[in-house]
Amino acid sequence: MNARIDHEDMKHLQAFSDAQKAAVMQKIMSHPPAKTVVLDGNNHFEKSVLKLRRDGFGLIDLQPQETACATVWYRGTPALLRRSGGEVAMLLWETQERGEATTLITWRV
Repeated sequence: MNARIDHEDMKHLQAFSDAQKAAVMQKIMSHPPAKTVVLDGNNHFEKSVLKLRRDGFGLIDLQPQETACATVWYRGTPALLRRSGGEVAMLLWETQERGEATTLITWRV
């Protein structure tokens, strides 16, 4: 799974401060998701990572497990009326008896 997360992703992860990450995580815990999509089958994780990168998201958290991997991605949006905001995407990949499943959950914070 780590091979699918590249060097640039890891650089962004390390540059994103713990305080920033804690603030983003607090916001998503206090808001319901805007959207949840579950995709069954192979290659959906890779396709989702490529789309997140293309859309300007940067990796802010990585939790690899033996049969699963959770990643959190953040994209800041332009401030409106001096209130900064952003979009957060959590991408969860799991192996299951019937194959792989990828879940994408998004929030506007």
